[in-house]
Amino acid sequence: MPAGRLLAGRLLAVVAAFGILAHTCADGNTRENQQGVEAEGTAAVSAAATAAAARTASGGREPEADDLPAANPAPEQAEGGQSWPSDPPDEASLVLTPIASLPDPIALVARPNTGSGAGDLYVATRAGQVWLLGADGDEPPEVVLDIGGSTTTDCETGLLGIAFSPDGAHLYLHYTDRQGNSQIMEYPMSGQWVQGDQGRRVLSVDQPFCNHNGGHIATGPDGYLWAGFGDGGGSDDQFGHGQNLGSLLGAIVRIDPATGREGAYAIPPDNPFAGDGGSPEIWAYGARNPWRFSFDRATGDLWIADVGQNEWEEIHVLRAADGWTPGANLGWPLFEGNQRFSGTATPDDVVFPVHVYDHEIGCSVTGGHVYRGSAIPQLAGAYVFGDYCAGRLWRLDVSGNGADSRAELGPSVTPATLVSFGEDAAGELYVLTFEGTVYRLEIAPSR
Repeated sequence: MPAGRLLAGRLLAVVAAFGILAHTCADGNTRENQQGVEAEGTAAVSAAATAAAARTASGGREPEADDLPAANPAPEQAEGGQSWPSDPPDEASLVLTPIASLPDPIALVARPNTGSGAGDLYVATRAGQVWLLGADGDEPPEVVLDIGGSTTTDCETGLLGIAFSPDGAHLYLHYTDRQGNSQIMEYPMSGQWVQGDQGRRVLSVDQPFCNHNGGHIATGPDGYLWAGFGDGGGSDDQFGHGQNLGSLLGAIVRIDPATGREGAYAIPPDNPFAGDGGSPEIWAYGARNPWRFSFDRATGDLWIADVGQNEWEEIHVLRAADGWTPGANLGWPLFEGNQRFSGTATPDDVVFPVHVYDHEIGCSVTGGHVYRGSAIPQLAGAYVFGDYCAGRLWRLDVSGNGADSRAELGPSVTPATLVSFGEDAAGELYVLTFEGTVYRLEIAPSR
């Protein structure tokens, strides 16, 4: 399949069935009517593919006006970041090496290098299973936890993220329950196995709609648990969560799971709203649908990929040297990327993205990692990310003065339905796709 196109057939079926990364559910304000994925200005696809996707999402009929997003007036330009007009080829000769075949793999993490099972890779699949792959994907995949009875795979729901505690003693899951609400659960580990009968609910967040659940989760270098939530779904931030500090939706939250203490979690005392002025769990807000964030293991910088709506995909960086900019406002829905989307105000706390690209290039950003492995020296220090619709991988380099440059990693690394990235204990990168394959990014063998 040509990169950068959603074609008819299997790929369109996947997009219609699962809009986690890109966009919104079909018409209707109740969960009973949320059966498909609403098209939202995905200009990255050809006109024919767009029409085919709309027909698929609407049960085969031609789309009506209500299926499509309302057009926005011509937006004004805002400062910060830029969109690169072209992608100069990267000199790296890279390949994607398959290491496992699993149904809809959606998240991969390595168990921290402490205690039993250090460095083992664990993969979450959307239907609710956690699989053990071994330290380098060198063991036959084996299910070590199954919460399939607690979740569904309608619209953009399911098991969406996993993370380990710093000592590797507990595994955290971020998923939507059978009512569509977000849940974060904690499970103790015993050897390489997850103790599924000893789960403890940490955090629960009601979701008003089936899409934009976010769902990523990660342990930060500070030892706390970070989780991302979308704006509640629909389109145009119709529930008003993006700029609402009283809601965890549209936010990146930071909590202390407080294992063994009274209560489900504690609030880190240095959270920006721990005193007053907003929900104390919030670290950053103004997100639309943060689909994967990661901490640079060398610098501690926090990279956040936020899926756009009509025109722009965006990547933000909260620098560890700035204390991760407590209370950062990522701008949605005031801005989509650097462009005005709604309103007229530009709050002082808005942090504009370090990089944006438009829907001529891709339509749904998939956040990755800053490469800190040793197997691919030419990628050292580059942020590697991709796009679900385009099936392309890029490196992004951002200089100290904010100038950004993006380069495609090459035609040999163009995975269809690119849904997620992961890192192993050594910092090597893995790519997950809804084609059912987990890959490792490697230098192509010499001929």
